[in-house]
Amino acid sequence: MRFHYRHCLLWTVLLVASGSASFGQGFLDFTSNAATFWSPDGALQQSYSNLGSSSPPVTVTISVSGSTNRFVNSTPRNHPSGLWLNTNFSSRIEEVKVTFVFSDPLLNLSLGIKGIDREVNFGNFQDKVAIEARDNQGAAVVPSVSFNPSFAFLTNGSTPNIKVLSGFNADVFDTTLSVVRFGSLGVKTLTITFNSGLEIRPGPVTLQSIFLTNLAWSNIVPVQLLYLRGKANGNTNQLSWATATEINSDYFSVQRSVDLREFSDIGRVKSAGDSRQRLEYNFTDEAPLPGVNYYRLKQIDRDGSSEFSKIIAINAQSGERFVIYPNPSDGQSVRLQFDNLSLDGLGLVDLLGREIPFTVLASSSNSLSIKPLRVLQSGLYFVTYATPNEPRVTQKLWIRQ
Repeated sequence: MRFHYRHCLLWTVLLVASGSASFGQGFLDFTSNAATFWSPDGALQQSYSNLGSSSPPVTVTISVSGSTNRFVNSTPRNHPSGLWLNTNFSSRIEEVKVTFVFSDPLLNLSLGIKGIDREVNFGNFQDKVAIEARDNQGAAVVPSVSFNPSFAFLTNGSTPNIKVLSGFNADVFDTTLSVVRFGSLGVKTLTITFNSGLEIRPGPVTLQSIFLTNLAWSNIVPVQLLYLRGKANGNTNQLSWATATEINSDYFSVQRSVDLREFSDIGRVKSAGDSRQRLEYNFTDEAPLPGVNYYRLKQIDRDGSSEFSKIIAINAQSGERFVIYPNPSDGQSVRLQFDNLSLDGLGLVDLLGREIPFTVLASSSNSLSIKPLRVLQSGLYFVTYATPNEPRVTQKLWIRQ
């Protein structure tokens, strides 16, 4: 058990199976000869169960939303090459979303995308495909994307977590393949958004096509850790965490550090072993060290394999609304540990009180990372927090380059 927190006259989406699968692998085959039929033609939702050889097997629910009134040719439906989505957008703001929801987060999820291109001679469109994935806690999972720069280019979407492939040149036979891979981070939901980009000539958008191929994964995430939280309570620090599922789990080792470099075991909590229900755990550090204490879980399987959770921070003495760590920081990104913090109330300022813009790299229910949009020189800065109903809280942030 491991943690893991076209041609120019058509616009089609095809999903076809990988050629083979070893133990633990799974895939979907939507070709006309496949057992996984999309039925009836034109349906906007399907669910497929007992997929793959993992235990438990995987259920995949697929829903299609957005400008579904633009579908033609009784799509979505099966095709000899896979699942066919055919649409005729009336403008560049119309889009179709295909959302995959997996019963358990999947490891090494991948899919191919064929035929991303741009046509402004015989047609008028620019294929634009946005890729967004989330784990079981709702945190973004960022893929790696390989593509042929002769036909497409890659950019960020509305946030750096969303990757966008856009057409560059015409690929008449839609044979050029791009591959999206998510690696060892578990993916719970995957959303693919299709529309036409801006780089077209004046006039209506014409029919487009794109192909998704080889939707495959290696296994499910054995331990789904929903959260790890902590708070100071008098002279003790209280930790709590929850799991959504557990497979072959033995116990959790609670580890503590004061410098983020060396962690030591301070306790052990027996796990359920195998469970398909939400389970909650607690641990109390009866003798926290002065200052900021950093905690993580080491989850041990019955076979001896192990995996670490994320790290959280608790200031045992200050009771501050949030904790900054590491502090001092290199200024590339700053992590905050908090309790019920609103992102709208956060600010970053220098010694003169000038606001420094930043983006949120990742966030969860009780932690986030922010990235300053300019280089921070060594020195003292301040992280502030204020809302209309709460007084301003300010904490020092030291930057050392």
